[in-house]
Amino acid sequence: MDNPDGIRTIDVGSFPLDADLEQYLLGASDIERNSGQVNTKEAEYFVTNHNSAFLKKAKALGPEMSVTAYAQCRGMIDQFLIPVIQLVAESGTQQTSIHSSFGDIKIEDAQAVAIAIATEGDKSINDRVIFPEIIALQKESEQLSRNLGVDSIPYKSCVTGPLELSLNLQRLAKFPKSYDEKLVEYFTKVVMTYVKQSLVKSNYLVPAVITIDEPAIGLEGFGDYFSDTKSDTNLDHLISCWNMIYDLVPSECYRGIHLHASPFEALFSANWNLLEAHVGVFVNRKWLDIYDKFVRAAIVRTDGPTIDDSNDVKTAWKEIFSGNYQNYLQSSNEMKNQLKANIELYGLERIPFAGPECGLGSWDWKHGDAMALATLRRMRDVVHEFNKR
Repeated sequence: MDNPDGIRTIDVGSFPLDADLEQYLLGASDIERNSGQVNTKEAEYFVTNHNSAFLKKAKALGPEMSVTAYAQCRGMIDQFLIPVIQLVAESGTQQTSIHSSFGDIKIEDAQAVAIAIATEGDKSINDRVIFPEIIALQKESEQLSRNLGVDSIPYKSCVTGPLELSLNLQRLAKFPKSYDEKLVEYFTKVVMTYVKQSLVKSNYLVPAVITIDEPAIGLEGFGDYFSDTKSDTNLDHLISCWNMIYDLVPSECYRGIHLHASPFEALFSANWNLLEAHVGVFVNRKWLDIYDKFVRAAIVRTDGPTIDDSNDVKTAWKEIFSGNYQNYLQSSNEMKNQLKANIELYGLERIPFAGPECGLGSWDWKHGDAMALATLRRMRDVVHEFNKR
């Protein structure tokens, strides 16, 4: 997996949608309900706008030396949990809304899913979930590669993990949050289906990184059900479920884990080999050697514009909304310093990629998409400059 040409740029995937959200979500829902077929104007709308966002990201990252994630313009929970709720709810309670962020998901529907899992009902549901974003890439892969000027596109797929999905189903159903083995096992099978659909290899598409997104790990009060000991049965169970997913990923792909907090050593026994964490979150260097793991250097903050303490916040946002946002982009020097810190700690041999710490989808304010692209381009230039040394 060594890259003799240097560090490659990569992104997490989440990105602001420059299109009508409701029509976009309807299109995704149509593709899911029609077994992956793109046969409605809403489905075509989804494909067109997903691929437009992907293309813009890929160009900003530098297609000749990057891995671009599919454009995750839907919420990370909604995208992977709503289709499951809809499939179960259709056989019992009323269909849920396609709108995001849980507001229109009925408690009864979420409870129906939890009950079905607890009673081991509808075991075939895992094979019926569809991945519209990957289908969109497949449908226009030749044209995308031509537009990017590359023979084939190495891409990344990020799938919300089974712990995150199980905890959020409990939240939607108004159940107490706990580590529930049956829920985690069920969503492991769901995630496995999404991963299988992510492994599309063709003349124009090559899967390069498959990542499980588990930000709840280590976040106190939400997913803090684990300890860094050899006798933690919850952790043993979760790692065994992760490994079932990672076993599907071919050896030529990186197997990623996306976390928001620093992982403790016990997590390194899982079969991932690429760690994604936030800016300033570091791990013990020797663990990388012991367990043969790699790190995506996080060099871009994604918590919003860079507004210095000396600036008036209202004035800053007024300028951003007017399109005068250049002074509020993260500086190249800050990115260089973050890259340097990662290299000094881990060594080049353990850093195949550099990228933003998380997704840019929350930058959905006016001109937020332009700021996101400008930030990716600035990051690309920093990495390319480093590679030329």
